[in-house]
Amino acid sequence: MLKKYLQTQQDNFDLMRSRFSQLQQLAEQEQQRSSLLSQHINGMESSEQMACSLSLQNLSGLKGLMHDMAAQQQLRSEAAVQEANRQQQACNKQAAYNLAIAQLLEQRQQRQLLKQQRQEQKLQDEIAMQMLQRLPL
Repeated sequence: MLKKYLQTQQDNFDLMRSRFSQLQQLAEQEQQRSSLLSQHINGMESSEQMACSLSLQNLSGLKGLMHDMAAQQQLRSEAAVQEANRQQQACNKQAAYNLAIAQLLEQRQQRQLLKQQRQEQKLQDEIAMQMLQRLPL
């Protein structure tokens, strides 16, 4: 029964690790998006290159929107990293739980083996005593 429970918990752990990998990839993608957006903002034409005031206003407005987008993307990136960290912590707890169950199972098996060895020894002792009692004096 405990073996089946341990297997169920191990399957759960495998799913958790898979989810962690997905979250880690998502966090990396969000960080890449944030980095690319920042690079794009930094690469936009500077004010010195603009001759028309309307173009300067448009550029200024666009940069403002892009900075807002960059801030939102940074928040998404941080949230993805935090979610991946939470999943990692959950995986660590599950691994510790599985290890504890495995150790408990091992202890039970050791106790059962010891009990069986004692029973066998007791049976051998009884057989030896019966043989001694049957010997003529």
